[in-house]
Amino acid sequence: MDSAPRVGTDDDRLGLWEVFRLGFGFSDRQRDDWLGFLDPSRALIVDGPRGEVAAASHIRRFDQWFGGRAVPLAGFSPVAVLPEFRGRGLARTVVAGQYDDLRARGEVMSGLFPASLALYRSVGFELAGSYVLRRFPAAEVGRLRPRRDVEVRRGTVDDVAAVHRRHEAVGPAHDGQLRRDPAWWSRRLPTDLDGVVLYVVDDPGRPGELAGYAIYRHGPAPKPYEYSVVVTEVVADDPDVLRALWRVVGSSGSQAPWIEVIGPAEDDLFLLLANADPVAVRNEIRWMVRIIDLPGAVAARGWPADARGTVEIDVVDDDAPWNAGRWTLEVADGAATARAGGAGLVQATIGGLSSWWAGYAPATKLARLGLLHADDHRTLARMDALLPAVPPVLPDFY
Repeated sequence: MDSAPRVGTDDDRLGLWEVFRLGFGFSDRQRDDWLGFLDPSRALIVDGPRGEVAAASHIRRFDQWFGGRAVPLAGFSPVAVLPEFRGRGLARTVVAGQYDDLRARGEVMSGLFPASLALYRSVGFELAGSYVLRRFPAAEVGRLRPRRDVEVRRGTVDDVAAVHRRHEAVGPAHDGQLRRDPAWWSRRLPTDLDGVVLYVVDDPGRPGELAGYAIYRHGPAPKPYEYSVVVTEVVADDPDVLRALWRVVGSSGSQAPWIEVIGPAEDDLFLLLANADPVAVRNEIRWMVRIIDLPGAVAARGWPADARGTVEIDVVDDDAPWNAGRWTLEVADGAATARAGGAGLVQATIGGLSSWWAGYAPATKLARLGLLHADDHRTLARMDALLPAVPPVLPDFY
């Protein structure tokens, strides 16, 4: 078989569905919904010997907040190989084969939720954040109380647009959060509120706007309980508004034994609750990022306003050679640039540099693990002073 990849066309839609269906266990009833999100022109395909789609990767374009700026991101969603063609390196082919096109499109970063850490590390990805589905006792969440009176009301279809605006408004302060287009919102919050429960707190200073909101739905629970509460998200910057919304979410404790929440490994609720279920984690994975265009990625994100300095790095990147070699990063006034050249005082794999860029791990830690190296430890400390590690949070699985 010819393992040279090609770009997908509309004629590949059913072939793409088949490889992804077998790769991820999708059911036939999901086909139309899934095909609605598919853009064959963003798929890279390797054909099998009988003309079937043997392997494919698909890109969804996002903007992801880092340092208060929305960074163009190519989300691999999904990547799959037919069972009979696995073990031949085709997954690497259809992932790394996308990089040149991503760079041309200005998608300076890429990201994914990995089924195999080893596979994606081999093409330059590294960890950026955690994605944990855990259960909290509903009764404990229901005991939260705001310090002042906060009126929480049931949301209506007339509040949906304000929810969108509130999410967009808080994004710059939350590294890792995605900007959502209408299609993505339709999965989180249907415009008719079908199947979801919405509670909101009005912003007293801005009529028509919200200070916060909570979205959840009812899920299954073992008898004798009636249901569980599955949280989509609770969003508020004001701590009293946040507590008031969580209290409403947890108010079903007599009927719902637990609340399912998606968040980072160190969820904010741990700082609010008096107790947490000791058997809390249902599912835990990590998501990954990769720098596609090094100078573009450095310029695209925001940097700490008081950080100032330079770091001279020597980058190893076998799959995106335009990133390889020596670069000097200069940081000042909340922005940064990367120009070719310098002494290469820090040797970095592209994966290690990507993890540092995202704020997941400090340079000193990455050096201990072999992803960065510098002869002088103080060089790594200066690097961390330019971008303190604050792990980003990505609640949207793609």
